Amino acid sequence: MQIYYTTPIRERHQFNNLIWLRLEAPALARIARPGQFVLARSTPAPSLDPLLRQPFFLAGADPSTGMIELLIDPRETAATLVAEASVGATLDLCAPPVNPFTLAPTTQTLLLAGAGPSLPALLFLARYVAARMSVALFMAGDPGYLPPPFLLPPTVEVQVSAEGSAGLFTLLNATTTLATHPARWADQLALALPLALIAPAAAVIRSTRLRWERGFAQVALAGPLPCGLGICRACQIETRQGWQRRCSEGPVFDLRDVRVAG
Repeated sequence: MQIYYTTPIRERHQFNNLIWLRLEAPALARIARPGQFVLARSTPAPSLDPLLRQPFFLAGADPSTGMIELLIDPRETAATLVAEASVGATLDLCAPPVNPFTLAPTTQTLLLAGAGPSLPALLFLARYVAARMSVALFMAGDPGYLPPPFLLPPTVEVQVSAEGSAGLFTLLNATTTLATHPARWADQLALALPLALIAPAAAVIRSTRLRWERGFAQVALAGPLPCGLGICRACQIETRQGWQRRCSEGPVFDLRDVRVAG
């Protein structure tokens, strides 16, 4: 199975402080599903620093055009080297097989909520399913570092907080009644979060739903992905099934399975 790709950059745009890249990768575009991440570096690499590729969650993939999309927050040094690549340059990608988001056949209303480095995965998911179900996306982050809503289909409802990652829960809890809380009416919930926000996300579900069924809430978990192949085990998290790797058993997990300290 192919996991390494050399991908030319066909489009590059800047949206506030974020960099959007459209890459030609037909083989990857055919198989990528929401939750797919890639490990990228510019080619030829200007130096051996940083030594490792930088992980990015795909923001989209279109099999009909053979294109994939990255939405890059350039605040990390390794990400900056990729973000500064120009149209016509090539990126060296590693795209390992992953556990993606999975939706039940009966799902009609999908709630997406996210903050942090895995947020682009929700853009991919929204675009992937918007034609066949009702989708609402709640996202939070720092001013100038949030994806622009025009990247999404017009049928997707978008709510945004620019008050940092913690603003996500202020946004979700802004409803005046329990019956209208978004976590209450959704058939499924897809999250994109760092590990530090897992506990508050679980608390929202417990406070709004009488039952929390397995499969209702899934999370694309941000965090270190040094090798991306499950070899180094530096990306392990504790789950109900024991220690699991973000890159191999994830990056998408059932939220009920993720354990956090305290």
